[in-house]
Amino acid sequence: MGGEIEFKAYTPGQGELLPSYTAEALDPSDPAFFVDEVVEGLDLQAFERRYAAMGEHAYPPRMLLKLWLFAAISGVYSGREIARRLHYDLRFRYLAGELRPDFRTINRFRMVHVEDFREVFRQTVRIARQAGLATLGRVAIDGTKVRANTSRHKAMSRGRMDEAEARLDDEIGQILMQIEEQNASEDDEHGDDDGGGGLPAELQDREARRERIRAAREQLEKEKGEKLEDRHQKSFADLEANMMMTGEGSLAYCYNAQAAVSAEGILVATELSTTPRDEASLEPVLDEVEANTGERPERVLADAGYRTEKSLAAMESRGQKCLIALGRESKSPKWPGGRRSQKMHRILRLPWAQELYRYRKTQGERPFAVIKGPMGFRRFMLRTKRKAVGEWNLVAAAFNLQALRRAQTA
Repeated sequence: MGGEIEFKAYTPGQGELLPSYTAEALDPSDPAFFVDEVVEGLDLQAFERRYAAMGEHAYPPRMLLKLWLFAAISGVYSGREIARRLHYDLRFRYLAGELRPDFRTINRFRMVHVEDFREVFRQTVRIARQAGLATLGRVAIDGTKVRANTSRHKAMSRGRMDEAEARLDDEIGQILMQIEEQNASEDDEHGDDDGGGGLPAELQDREARRERIRAAREQLEKEKGEKLEDRHQKSFADLEANMMMTGEGSLAYCYNAQAAVSAEGILVATELSTTPRDEASLEPVLDEVEANTGERPERVLADAGYRTEKSLAAMESRGQKCLIALGRESKSPKWPGGRRSQKMHRILRLPWAQELYRYRKTQGERPFAVIKGPMGFRRFMLRTKRKAVGEWNLVAAAFNLQALRRAQTA
């Protein structure tokens, strides 16, 4: 009592002996080990074929794929952030070994291999099926809106496009007239040397802006057809993204990301649509299920967004059993029009169908909650549908790895 209080020794500048191997500093249950083990067993010939035998040795695609998959599990989707973590995060350092690629190399890998990520996702489905975790007795199909890498500030309505193009046409005409007058005066003074010298920068800039406006308008006309109005707008940054209502209740440029989920919570198929409505994605998703697994689902569960007479007729012609809601689950649906919708209405009133359909919400929506929540994927980093599809497959593959790891530890 009354003595001086003592604390543990604190010497921040003191050196310490670290483990000889990075793996020894990590918890044995760290997901980095699982990602490393699974990716080592993947067939990456599609990745390797994109590299040339000549020139400087490239970074191993297997290593870069490990970094991107683990980054997605960790909620990281920036090449710069992955490059930073290679300097202080032991898990990323373990996956990279002694290599330290810069952010340009990391980003270039994702850009070059956007089409190869589909095969990576398919291989995770096959691994899950071998483990008995991707059975197709009951498959739920659902979609979610994921923001595109653009915004309203980079968009213009059809009416404003016409005005802007007319203004640019007038400005370009004035510049060309000035060039002709200047050339004529120089010819009188120096003679005609037949040297064009190229377009001035001011004219090149206006030409580029006019071409972007024309491309955006052509994309709008292609998508809207006869329904095109002056108020409809298009983003210059990503011409294929469209305005959609998000889960937060706001309009934003998005892609409609689709997925089919097994009863065990494994994603067995993915799809990406540029339209806000879901029904057009029902058959493409089922085609992907069969392509990825070699089988068709025993029964498909889907919400009211997929229900139209056309989609029900397609299920009938495919011989695909399905339960598709006719309205919101919290409300009693009115008697629908259409023979097939009326038949579905009668089926959904049966006790066995109601019991089976109760699984749809948790089975179909839970993966999106994980992807947008703990995994933090709420916005595409890449632009255009082709690249966004690759990014979506990469995220889906990372989700499946996480689900496989949870099942393994359980």
